[in-house]
Amino acid sequence: MSSSQNTPFDSGSSPSNLEPIDAASRQAFDSVSQYFQAELEASGSDLSLLAKLNDTSIAKYEGLSRQAQDMLVHAYKIKQTYNEMEAQMVAVDNLVESINNLEKVTRELDKYSLQLEAKFQKLLN
Repeated sequence: MSSSQNTPFDSGSSPSNLEPIDAASRQAFDSVSQYFQAELEASGSDLSLLAKLNDTSIAKYEGLSRQAQDMLVHAYKIKQTYNEMEAQMVAVDNLVESINNLEKVTRELDKYSLQLEAKFQKLLN
């Protein structure tokens, strides 16, 4: 650069020449500052929303976890009850089988007694 040319940053520049540049620089700086402030606020809002979503999800899954644990307890109790009743159900099945056998024997005895009665009637006649 030659010394005959004056740039706005030279010490030879008059303050009146620097005022528009200074004002424009301040305005640009303010605009950039506002932009970054808005970006930071938006990011903060996003983080706040994510934190609320996480808290809500945690609460929901804690509730589901409690329900699952309660269901496991109930399933265990049902299994215990079934195991306790299983012996009784086997006894009932055995009783039903015995009753069926007794009914069969009763029918056979009834049939045999009818045959004996018929033979006895023949002997009496």
